[in-house]
Amino acid sequence: MKLKILLDNTAAEGFESVHGFSVLVESDKKILFDAGPNKLFAKNARKLDEDFSDIDSVILSHGHWDHGDGLKYLSGKELILHPDCFIARHRKRNNTHVGLSMNKEELLKNFKITESKKPLWISENMVFLGEIPRVNDFESKESPFLLPDGSPDFVPDDSAIAIISSKGLIVISGCAHSGICNTVEYAKKVSKIDTVYAVIGGFHLKEIDELTIKTIEYLKAENIKILGPTHCTSFKVRDEFAKSFNLLELAAGAVIEL
Repeated sequence: MKLKILLDNTAAEGFESVHGFSVLVESDKKILFDAGPNKLFAKNARKLDEDFSDIDSVILSHGHWDHGDGLKYLSGKELILHPDCFIARHRKRNNTHVGLSMNKEELLKNFKITESKKPLWISENMVFLGEIPRVNDFESKESPFLLPDGSPDFVPDDSAIAIISSKGLIVISGCAHSGICNTVEYAKKVSKIDTVYAVIGGFHLKEIDELTIKTIEYLKAENIKILGPTHCTSFKVRDEFAKSFNLLELAAGAVIEL
């Protein structure tokens, strides 16, 4: 399996970065997971000799601008997402809009949209997890986002993909607003595979606090071999993870074989 990081908060030499995330996933099918906030993901893709002509589908991890506004620079593909990706949402501290800039009707002009709250198998070995249950007692207990009525937005549309490999499950998240441990646990349940080989993507961890410590404890107990925290995972949290795990060096332009 191969991953090509098209967009991240950092970039390898010769590539460009912005706050956002996008990755090409090549397994038994080839998909684009997230598209960042602008056309930069496509610019970086061209430097990796990718033009999206051969991808089978596009998957949106959740309805935030830094993962989905780049969709306006794509067309003619199936777009798989949770139906709540189109919720209007704002940041609590300054009321800035954090949702997608395009509504469903606008996206339907360029994509065949498949909405699913339930797990959706994309291929024999790859599954879109749909809505991820919040089952543990330490993740997704607070949210920095609000819905239009002023109630907390816990990003119910936050999802991920899981890929079955010969080494075990590979779980790829966008931001893990549902909690990266909840995400891994649900991936195991959906796939009926208990061995998790790699967990990659945004973990939405900012501080070395109780949430981060419990996350490390959970992932260590799962005996995960490869970890790739990136995007919305702070550098000090990544340094803390590096004490316990073999970390991937992820940045725009990185090509990873697993």
